[in-house]
Amino acid sequence: MRLVFWLILLANVAFFYWHVSRPPAAEPPLIVEEPLAPGVKPLVLLRERGLSSTPGPTARPKARPATVAKAPTAAPSKPPVVAPPAPVEPAPSAPAKPPAVVFACFTLGPFGDADSARAVNETLQPMGVQTELREQTRRSVTGYWVYLPPSPSYTAAKRKVAALRKQGIDDMYIMGKGKLKNAISLGIFKRKSTATDRFNEVRRLASEVVMTPRYRERKEYWLDLRVDSSKTDTVAAIAVVAEELPKVKLSQRDRCE
Repeated sequence: MRLVFWLILLANVAFFYWHVSRPPAAEPPLIVEEPLAPGVKPLVLLRERGLSSTPGPTARPKARPATVAKAPTAAPSKPPVVAPPAPVEPAPSAPAKPPAVVFACFTLGPFGDADSARAVNETLQPMGVQTELREQTRRSVTGYWVYLPPSPSYTAAKRKVAALRKQGIDDMYIMGKGKLKNAISLGIFKRKSTATDRFNEVRRLASEVVMTPRYRERKEYWLDLRVDSSKTDTVAAIAVVAEELPKVKLSQRDRCE
């Protein structure tokens, strides 16, 4: 039995040695290359260039430095097309203002009655003169009165008159009515100097003597005129009208009110 075992073992070793040592039979190519058409380059595989799509088990890719991904640079945008502004027409210039009118102002009067003033007014208005009729009450002194204040009674007034006559004073009379009833009038004088002499004469004898002015009120009428000062012909015409009016005076005012 042992001999058979060793024979079988030797036979197996001899067969293995023969199988390994013989040259391998030539195998037909898997892909038969066909001739390429003229101008066509042959296809080269990645592994034939020394590259591999998948690394081998022992080959490790070298670490590459990390790179920051750059944002894609936007293409420069074209500037928007702006339509040219429409031509602006110049604003119409404001019309030139006429020069301010400078007025000359006058007063013509006084007129004794309204009818006389209206007649002159009708003469001046057609000349372009602005007129205004003004009425004014004027009080004027007509004289001076010298008198003694009222006595308590008519009898008392008579006794004063008798006493003054004894001292050389005459031209007296007793007021018989009104607010000054029983007053003693010593005279009315137009001139103030004459009235003052009479006052001083009586004052030496009666200290209560009084001298007072007497007034008269009357209405007067005036024309206030206003005219463009550049119209010298009109101003001259106003002066001519004033010269032909008796007791009427033309005067210029500083301000037009």
